Amino acid sequence: MRIRLFGRDYTVKGHGNRKYVEKLTEFINEKAEEIERRARVVSTLDLVILTLLNVSDELFQCRSGQDAQVEGTEEEAAELLKEIDGK
Repeated sequence: MRIRLFGRDYTVKGHGNRKYVEKLTEFINEKAEEIERRARVVSTLDLVILTLLNVSDELFQCRSGQDAQVEGTEEEAAELLKEIDGK
């Protein structure tokens, strides 16, 4: 399928869902536009790098939140098991 990122057309091959790839493309382009407005970036390469850094930051923050949530759930489960064993 054909997609457009950073003003350039690309052909993407794969087994993925077309709608999913379109959503990814839209997300990346929206991030790039947001960064371009804030940073007033002129170079496409700089825009790509800043977009990559921002999207990676969001990913890492989401993963960190999930890790903290899992850790909290594991601690709660351990406390419940202690209570059950103590009775």
